[in-house]
Amino acid sequence: MPLLRKLHEENEKLFDRLTEKSGLASSPQAPSPSSNQATNAQGRDIGRSNSAKTQSPDVFPATMSQDKTGNSGAIVKSSNELAKTTPAGEYLTSALMDFDPNHFEGFAAIADGANKLLMLVLAAVIKAGAAREHEILAEIRDAVFSFIRKMEPRKVMDTMLVSRVRILYIRSLLARSPELQSIKVSPIERFLEKSNSTSRSRGSSRGSSPGRSPGYHHDHVSRVALIDENVQGFKVNIKQEKKSKFSSIVLKLRGIEEETWRQHVTGGKLREITEEAKAFAIGNKALAALFVHTPAGELQRQIRAWLAENFDFLSVTGGDVAGGTTGQLELLSTAIMDGWMAGLGTAQPPSTDALGQLLSEYSKRVYTSQLQHLKDIAGTLATEEADDPVHVSKLRSALESVDHKRRKIMQQMRTDTALLTKEEGGSPIRNPPTAAEDARLASLISLDNILKQVKEVIKQSSTRPLRKSKKKALLESLDDLLAQMPSLLDIDHPCAQKQITDARNVVESLQEDPDDPAPDPNSNSNTLGESEVSQWNVLQFNNGTTAPFIIKCGANSSCELVIKADQRVQEPKGGEVIRVVPRPSVLAEMGFEEMKGVFEQLPEAVSLLALARSADGTRARYSRLYRTLASKVPALKEIVAEMERGGVFKDVRS
Repeated sequence: MPLLRKLHEENEKLFDRLTEKSGLASSPQAPSPSSNQATNAQGRDIGRSNSAKTQSPDVFPATMSQDKTGNSGAIVKSSNELAKTTPAGEYLTSALMDFDPNHFEGFAAIADGANKLLMLVLAAVIKAGAAREHEILAEIRDAVFSFIRKMEPRKVMDTMLVSRVRILYIRSLLARSPELQSIKVSPIERFLEKSNSTSRSRGSSRGSSPGRSPGYHHDHVSRVALIDENVQGFKVNIKQEKKSKFSSIVLKLRGIEEETWRQHVTGGKLREITEEAKAFAIGNKALAALFVHTPAGELQRQIRAWLAENFDFLSVTGGDVAGGTTGQLELLSTAIMDGWMAGLGTAQPPSTDALGQLLSEYSKRVYTSQLQHLKDIAGTLATEEADDPVHVSKLRSALESVDHKRRKIMQQMRTDTALLTKEEGGSPIRNPPTAAEDARLASLISLDNILKQVKEVIKQSSTRPLRKSKKKALLESLDDLLAQMPSLLDIDHPCAQKQITDARNVVESLQEDPDDPAPDPNSNSNTLGESEVSQWNVLQFNNGTTAPFIIKCGANSSCELVIKADQRVQEPKGGEVIRVVPRPSVLAEMGFEEMKGVFEQLPEAVSLLALARSADGTRARYSRLYRTLASKVPALKEIVAEMERGGVFKDVRS
């Protein structure tokens, strides 16, 4: 049964199954005019090919118009596109993924089941029409490629069907990928060669097969990708039939009609040409590129033209030639096309078929181009100097968006079933380095957080009346932010410096509350007001020399660390006191005795936990204590992280 008739039958079976599955059999929906028109156009193309007895790969032409809604949509899909499903896609995905050769008895049964699934794929594309061709192909993409790779070792698939499916996907990729529009392929004349040998052995064309991995190179002037010119042609071995009276007499004596014998010889020769063409095409990526880049129906016309030009006797009108001259050209070109199609779909273990290898290379080229495009954008953003908080936020958002897209592409590459691994003969994808862009993004994140804290300081300074302790705490906060600047790149220093300096000028210019008395360090009164701390977190410590003691920690409205603890660890404890704990940066330039003076204003527990034998040791122990306490306060976790990045902590973990 001809392939096209089978496709029509499988198409109808698929439609019946889907209408039953989706419950639409009783109330079918009328197809849209555009879809109906596309389907009719497909049907007319198939009819012409069938009447010409040609099994052309262009029976299912891909729409080559550019996708105006988004570049490179064939590779990077939006979340909506990824989630889009159809009854046909769901059915085919399930059928392809669930196909188990072990459930069939014998080679013929497995081959029949596998080839029917491939025909269903082609039928579904026809049914979808040109308008929805890309959608159905994208939906079943992973299932199709996994199925082909799974069945390749068994050698049960019709390789011409494999080629047709591959061509659909490559043309879909070409239609939606501007990165591939510059590719040029060699003309048909470079793939055909007139043989000087009269031998009919299959080895005549096998020896002339081109290299199995045609290279690609870039013309740096025109930026046009070209197929390697070192392509050997397929040797076509045809000779003019010489009539012999003796052979005619022998045939008559044997009771064989001369016309029947001529058709028998012609059929044998065509089969031989097809087999030789298949051997020539196996693993031939240059020929695969010619197939996918040549418009519908054009390739076979070019083969016919080459045959007519190089074999004069085929161009001479002969009434005694079976089928006429045109018939012979059609038969010969079809034999070559069929052989090439079968060869291009034949796998080369451990790799896949030539079209699959070409699809992998094209996909990698698109991925590489997209990654380079994102790197160029990120590189431009990374060199842009930020002027103010709004500009910083926009730059950070833009770089994060580019980084998100890059990671998304990398994830798709890792899961793309069309890409060949190194073990399968695939080439590695060169991922452009992004160290500079990543460093700028990290710097902008730190800068953005610093500016948010500067904004919070300005907000806190607007409260009236402004206590002396509050003003001092705000200025210390700005000093701490200034100490975080080493975590920024040089390009971000001017913006941070300006914002911190402006905030300091604002705070210093504010009038203090004249009625605010200086705090008495020996007083048990709560100068901060316990009501400022909304939640206390309790930690118990044991230094090994005293009984365990408790320190409660929290945060005030200025995002400062506040502790509540007994004034002394041992009896008489003197009652609880509440104090703001200075940040580690306050101790940076202090001597040992100065630090002891600071600790005397705090509960005794701080001195027991922080004091060491030296100034550096004390700074390290105090940093660890501050980190431990502040990490337990949810409101201070982000500030602690910023202090860690800024190198504020002087303990061994910094």
